[in-house]
Amino acid sequence: TAKTGKILFEDTRGSVSLQKISDPSIQANHPINLEPALLTQLLTGIELHDEGGGEHHVRGFQSLIEGKAATYPLFSEDQIQFLAPLLAEGLRTATVNQSVEFHVVTTQEGSNRFQSPTTETTTGSLYAYGRQLYVILTQYLYNPMLTNLAFTETSHRSQDPLDYSGLKYRTLRFTPKAALRTDSPDPPTMGKPTDRFLAVDYQLLQQAWRNLEAKRHAAPQVGGEALEAARATEAQARNTAALAQEVETLKKQLESIQKQLGSQNQQQ
Repeated sequence: TAKTGKILFEDTRGSVSLQKISDPSIQANHPINLEPALLTQLLTGIELHDEGGGEHHVRGFQSLIEGKAATYPLFSEDQIQFLAPLLAEGLRTATVNQSVEFHVVTTQEGSNRFQSPTTETTTGSLYAYGRQLYVILTQYLYNPMLTNLAFTETSHRSQDPLDYSGLKYRTLRFTPKAALRTDSPDPPTMGKPTDRFLAVDYQLLQQAWRNLEAKRHAAPQVGGEALEAARATEAQARNTAALAQEVETLKKQLESIQKQLGSQNQQQ
């Protein structure tokens, strides 16, 4: 975190801080009160799309082998639970010229007992402007050890500069698409060509999730009604079968009585 920033929270999982927006023309709508649930929806919807390029891009090779590009969530569920309330707090306390910066640390366990765990860092920032939430991603799963290894391998090829961001061959996507502002009139100023950003209309995002929740709540209800109808049909079938059995029993009893009366008349 830069010395000019104010750290709101920091532990082994990462940190969230307030940083000065580098573009003085941007006057953010801060402070702004957005619920952590909305920030959870925002973080859940962000995905990385792998373009399948780069010599040292493992996912790129996997995509080429599979014949399709990979799209996957940017954050894990644990990272979302960690970030959402802190980002909401940051937006509540930020000023018009501050953004909320985040660092998320991912720990990768060693493949064997002789290999020590490694850490990878994902870095970005967030600010509100108009009805949009701008998410800027500057680094994805940065690992200094792997970067040093890559530098050793490519030191003789100056035409292939290292990608310290992990984003050179990746783009950002968002779900639901209805909330994504692809035609944002005020795109943020990018510090590096590898920086990636999304502009999400948070009002449309709220509405889209309300519609989704309504469908989820309606689905069990419809299923319950169908189950009750099936049970009623089954009960009706059982009643009909029981009634038919009783009629058949009465019919046999009547036939038996008729035979007995016929036998008595013959004897007389």
